[in-house]
Amino acid sequence: MKKKVLAMIMTVAMAVGMLAGCGGKTEEPAADAAATESTTTDTEATTATSGDIKIAYMAKNVVDAFHVGMNGYVGEQLDKLKEEGLITGWQLFDATTDPAIQVSELEDAINNGFNFFLLQPCEAAGSDPVVLRCAEEGFPCVVINSTTESTMEKATGYAGSDDELAGEMMGDYINEKVPGAGTYVHMMGVVGSSAQIQRGAGIEKTMTADKGWTNGGDYAAEWLAEKAVGFATDAITQYGDKLTAIVCDNDDMSSAVQAYCNSVNRSDIVCIGVDGNEGPLTMVKEGTLGATVYQDGIGQCDYAINTITRALLTGNTDGVEMFKTDIPFVLVTSENVDQYLK
Repeated sequence: MKKKVLAMIMTVAMAVGMLAGCGGKTEEPAADAAATESTTTDTEATTATSGDIKIAYMAKNVVDAFHVGMNGYVGEQLDKLKEEGLITGWQLFDATTDPAIQVSELEDAINNGFNFFLLQPCEAAGSDPVVLRCAEEGFPCVVINSTTESTMEKATGYAGSDDELAGEMMGDYINEKVPGAGTYVHMMGVVGSSAQIQRGAGIEKTMTADKGWTNGGDYAAEWLAEKAVGFATDAITQYGDKLTAIVCDNDDMSSAVQAYCNSVNRSDIVCIGVDGNEGPLTMVKEGTLGATVYQDGIGQCDYAINTITRALLTGNTDGVEMFKTDIPFVLVTSENVDQYLK
């Protein structure tokens, strides 16, 4: 794999050098232009000729608050790469959180001459063919935010955070706020995504039977507020006063569920989630939500593009950490919310 990654770096760097020698930026190629193909070996990689670097940004979706912020930042940075002449163009591909669409969009992108890929996976298994296909063809593929099954072995780079730690931080917070424990329920993201798997593992590690907890159920709420509220309604009906905590894989769910609990005179139920979007942060500021685990999505994108991608495009890879897994999560409460609420 190291040989292949080095081959990708050398090939792209040579292409950028050719671009500079031709006098800077080129005109945007036609949408149906095909990438130049070659046979890929351990020491060869496929790329377009004459510095024709076209980036396909394979976004998870364009509607979730967390991803909307990331998408906007990625677009700004890719525009800068184009202005600097490092790439000739880029395009956002919206998978609508469907890995099958993401895989199909990859083929469309390849057929239309895209030869450098930034991927936000929808699922660990379902989106993995994108990483494997890029590796097979020799196209650089930088993964952002969550992993696929082969990211650490087959991708060119990765920038993200330790999602199991996020789960542990949520569990630790609830243990502190509900010392008597009781019954909790877990609102999951899309089942099979790396965030859902790893955050669930962190929750299970900290909210254990020896600390007095009973797991009342793991609900497939799919990151969606309305589904999480529906499941929370059922859980409150089923468990009554025994239900003391609802832990959510994201803040779209936690903020909606806490608001619902507050509205039915169950503000005693502690809810928490991950992301730290403006809405949940405002609730923390107002005191209607106790805490959130802030995820630095912009920091993940920044490292992926301005460190890994720039290193690949320029060939200046010395000292660059190509697989960054420790962009930190932060527990945000009323004590530090002003640092994160814009």
